[in-house]
Amino acid sequence: MPATPGASIVERAEVPDKPDFPEYKFMKYQYKEDYQKVLIRGLVQTYLSTFRSLGIQIMPWDLDADVQVTEADMFFLAAYYNMSTFYFENEEIPEGRLFLLEINPHFKHRETDDRQNVIDARWIDTSSGLYIDITAARYAINHEKGEGVLFDKNGHEYRDTYLYPLRDTTFEGVPVKIPYSYKEMLAAEYGDKALTNKFFNDHTYDETQEQWVLAAQPDW
Repeated sequence: MPATPGASIVERAEVPDKPDFPEYKFMKYQYKEDYQKVLIRGLVQTYLSTFRSLGIQIMPWDLDADVQVTEADMFFLAAYYNMSTFYFENEEIPEGRLFLLEINPHFKHRETDDRQNVIDARWIDTSSGLYIDITAARYAINHEKGEGVLFDKNGHEYRDTYLYPLRDTTFEGVPVKIPYSYKEMLAAEYGDKALTNKFFNDHTYDETQEQWVLAAQPDW
């Protein structure tokens, strides 16, 4: 049985205390970590299944809930699906939820000089305010390293040979495509230890469960 919102609510914060807080206009409550995992899992599942049905090339390889699409697909989404809502329900969210696709009106700006608009779109759970950041992977024109370099407005860049041909796999039970050289891409971005480090941000990677779990906290 999944956790129920009533048992998992902490309280609503008047002023969020973290820079990565949920979309406040949709935020009703703050949730305990166990139930927030349920919400984030649903966020990822609905995003992946929706974009797959729309024919969008999904690139979810970051270590958090950030994803990328191609620049061409971002134009397509802006033209036909901006501010569209999608309804989902499953075993973990049987009450059903609406998810909003919101495209940044400044997504066409390709340069990295506008730090207020590095995120091109968001997939938002309108019940909890949790969201996935979506950025466009763009080909760099006249890059000093030559052709074939992709970048986003958040300072990430990599060669398209790391990316293509895409591999088929599943993520949170949903079919998805990942970069061909995903290990090399992660090591180049975060260092070799990112592939082996089992401790991060008060969490430990449990190989049996194949997920990150909150480390035991001292009882002061």
